[in-house]
Amino acid sequence: MPLFDHIANRSLAHIVRFNARPQHFHENVATHSFYVAYTTALLCQLLKNRKYEMDSEKAITMALVHDMDEIFSGDILSPFKHHSKEVNDAIRRVNRASIKEVFRDLPPRLARHYERLWNEESESKTLEAQIVKMADRLTLLAKCGEEIEGGNEFFREIYDRVYKKLQEDTLSWWEQIKKEVIG
Repeated sequence: MPLFDHIANRSLAHIVRFNARPQHFHENVATHSFYVAYTTALLCQLLKNRKYEMDSEKAITMALVHDMDEIFSGDILSPFKHHSKEVNDAIRRVNRASIKEVFRDLPPRLARHYERLWNEESESKTLEAQIVKMADRLTLLAKCGEEIEGGNEFFREIYDRVYKKLQEDTLSWWEQIKKEVIG
């Protein structure tokens, strides 16, 4: 199977995020992943300016694939996903199994590479993975802000919760750039 078959799969462009909330500005998973990757690049640069060592290319690539499992699952509603530890664990198990399917049509070496990046991001242990998680939150905040600016108060609760999490997060690297990023 040629690599182009994988490239031609544009499923993430058709999976609408926040599908249970009224939206003025619909966002799909592909658009979200772009903004997470771009925000990851910005955070990496801020940290490099402060002499942090990280693999920016790895982090940006990780950001690009961080939601690839949604090709199979769609955008699972957060209240359901985080309803209980059992539900969250079950979703993680299914995602870990399905991610192999996402990359199955790539050459084996490439498939393993992207699976490893996806798994690393989901574990959030490395600096690169933590940066992607933070970029994911920041882009969620931006999406909510966009909706609120457009008069959609359905996103206010999420905005307030995410902003509070960002303010309270005490990762040492985040403490170094937090004020510069969110004020």
